[in-house]
Amino acid sequence: MIRTTRFTKNLCMLFLGVSMAIGCSKGSDISDDIENEIGKEEDKTEEPVTETPEEGAPEETLLNAAEFIKSVDSLTISANALDTIDDSLVNVLSDESEKITFFVPSNEAFTGFLASLKEYTDVLDFDEDLEKEILSQVLKYHAIIGGANFSTELSNGSILETLQSEEIKITVDGDVYIIDTTEIDARITAADIEVANGVVHIIDKVLIPESVLADLFPKSTLINLVNQTEELSLFAEGIAEAGLEDIFNTGEYTVFAPTNAAIEQLFKTLGDDYNSFSDFTNILEKQALKEIILGHAVKEVIARNGLKVGTLATLIEDDSVDVVEGAAGLALQDASEFKANFVEFDIEASNGVIHTIDKILIPQKALLLID
Repeated sequence: MIRTTRFTKNLCMLFLGVSMAIGCSKGSDISDDIENEIGKEEDKTEEPVTETPEEGAPEETLLNAAEFIKSVDSLTISANALDTIDDSLVNVLSDESEKITFFVPSNEAFTGFLASLKEYTDVLDFDEDLEKEILSQVLKYHAIIGGANFSTELSNGSILETLQSEEIKITVDGDVYIIDTTEIDARITAADIEVANGVVHIIDKVLIPESVLADLFPKSTLINLVNQTEELSLFAEGIAEAGLEDIFNTGEYTVFAPTNAAIEQLFKTLGDDYNSFSDFTNILEKQALKEIILGHAVKEVIARNGLKVGTLATLIEDDSVDVVEGAAGLALQDASEFKANFVEFDIEASNGVIHTIDKILIPQKALLLID
């Protein structure tokens, strides 16, 4: 650097012979400038270069919740569902003046939901006004107004009030789950997707509010439920053979339904002449079959938590069955010496409830035939 400076000064002296006044003045200025620049280079430390965005370049903006849902290929069914109902929910999901949380079902979640319904295979099938209102209630049940609840705020046991007005509950067990009115919880599969007006979480199940549960999943009548349950197919045959199907369609009952294994054991006890209920052929046998079937029903709806030790009148006049303590909890005692144990409780029908048992009940009037 020093040699360069000296060389520059010598050049300045040569220029003096041509024009002293101009040459010296310019040489001095150039020398000073070069020395200043060299000094700056020696003292200068490297600093990061900050790029200034071009004037007028657009700033990156977040989509709102409605826009986000409609932009994602894995959420097309939810987007179609939003288009199917009225504009009220879309307006909420588009409004950037208030923060929201929206649990949006994936396409797989909606496909599973539609597959569980008897009358709907597509969200577009919700085309009547009442059906659109049902779908609207379902979708609003996924929205929380008044705050962006990121996953760090979704703690175990948290309860959130939805736009639909019913509550959902949060449970955390490794993953974050949402509990609705059904027996299956929804799991968050993609969390904390920030949108312009809050946060979106993608879930693997459609949430169902209590208010539309019966509309979406209407319960079968007692007789239809028995007919649809494979493990009760022999009991269904007995009801049909006795001509009692209409009784179980009208009135509200508790039915203690023997399983197929229980009825097969009855046939073994009766001997080779009885392999099915169609073998009850004469008048006395048919009457006994009718009483056996009626002896499994009580003319009131009693869920598991309502079963107490005591006597229950059956549909047979002057007949009853006793609820007793068994080896593994409550059991039923009929006119025989053997108890019937409960297999499954609380199979709900539109007009009653079914509890399955492991032995067919024998009323006193039918006992003589069986003996």
